[in-house]
Amino acid sequence: MANIPFSRKFSIRQKINIALTIEAAIILGISIFIFFTFRVLLSKIHFIEVFDDINISFLEMRKAEKNFFLYHDISALSEAYTKGEKANYTLEHNREGLINVLGRNTYLSIMASLDRYLSALQKIKKDPANPVYETHVRDLGHELTQMCVHLIRREHHKINRIIQRSALMLILSFLGIFISQLLMWNYFSSFLSRKLSKMESLTSMIARGQFREVAEKRTEPEDEVGMVINAITRMAQELEKREEQVLQAKKLASLGVLISGVAHELGNPLNNISMIAEGYLSYYDSLSDEERKNFMQEVQVQGERIKKIVRNLLDFARQKKPEFKVSSPTEVVEKSISLVENQLKVSKIRLHRSYEEDIPPIYVDENQIQQVLINLFTNAIHAMSTGGDLFVDVYSSSDRGKVYIKIKDTGTGINPDLLPHIFDPFFTTKGTKGTGLGLSVSYGIIREHNGKISVETEVNKGTTFTIELPAWKGEKEETHA
Repeated sequence: MANIPFSRKFSIRQKINIALTIEAAIILGISIFIFFTFRVLLSKIHFIEVFDDINISFLEMRKAEKNFFLYHDISALSEAYTKGEKANYTLEHNREGLINVLGRNTYLSIMASLDRYLSALQKIKKDPANPVYETHVRDLGHELTQMCVHLIRREHHKINRIIQRSALMLILSFLGIFISQLLMWNYFSSFLSRKLSKMESLTSMIARGQFREVAEKRTEPEDEVGMVINAITRMAQELEKREEQVLQAKKLASLGVLISGVAHELGNPLNNISMIAEGYLSYYDSLSDEERKNFMQEVQVQGERIKKIVRNLLDFARQKKPEFKVSSPTEVVEKSISLVENQLKVSKIRLHRSYEEDIPPIYVDENQIQQVLINLFTNAIHAMSTGGDLFVDVYSSSDRGKVYIKIKDTGTGINPDLLPHIFDPFFTTKGTKGTGLGLSVSYGIIREHNGKISVETEVNKGTTFTIELPAWKGEKEETHA
């Protein structure tokens, strides 16, 4: 056991506990030292306060004494005696504390001197005209005041020495704590850095798919980190076994999501084609050649839209650069509305338009912006399954540098907890009826146009999507995905 290195003898938890115990012992020692030092200081300060009171009584006593000898005022003699009695009471009341600080002999010496002084005052009271007592009283008074001043100075000197010694001890103690902290920090930081560096290396290898190499690094654990490393190696071993199944499952899942996404995006134009075909068949005999051409042209438009949607979904994966041109925001919005008007009527949704006059043009890929708007219109229609109001506003910023398209519905709204995730790929609030691609694709398209898309919602009151696009400034602008 004696030959086992410290790093292997104890676990990390035990090492931390040992370090904390040492630290706590040092702090406890400092606390005890500070406690007893303050007790001594408080007793010294209390002594000085008491002796200040006694010294004041002595000074007042001697002042009255001088008044008697100078002016022969008998009342001054009584006042001196009263002050002396007050000092005697203070000495008696603080007897134990003063003996602890001064010592018994010094305390008794002061009491004896004060008693002699008071006795001398009593003798003067009986024979005020006798000049013999004057020198004796003056000497005793001088002895008392000098003794008091000396003791106060002595205790002040002791307090200064205690404070200096305590300050030095505290500085040395805190220096010791700092050095011990530095040593422990250096030890634990270097120790943990080595361990964490090894863990980082293993996790990086796992991230690169080097499961076999990680599994071969399993060793006998020395501490908690070693146990974690062994757990990582076991995990790598298991991942190596299941890697093929996981990859196959991902391929199948991606394929299913892609198929669902395509079906979701193509649903609107296919529905439009179906309704156009039904109308064409129903009114065929009463239609003129021009009207029949219009029906077929509309089918062609929807077919082109399907092609665009498929291309855009592929662009979402390939990040293909959009085809930009100068466009009118209101025209793009109107084209998008025309493609969902039938759905609005069927769903009994009232449409409210508000377009700012003389709005600046935008430099966009019309088909992509149309796709975004149609997706937002469709989401609004789904949110108002029993009817409602759809508000479409187009306006610009005060400096005409931005164009805003706001789409507001009076539907069911979105749960605030889900709001941060609505633009995430494959996230949907529609269960199996949605793929989670619609808003994610829309977000990507708006970002490609150097714009922003934001959402505000309130449950059971509706949702508002706001698209912000840069206004065209008369020259082509660089765009970045």
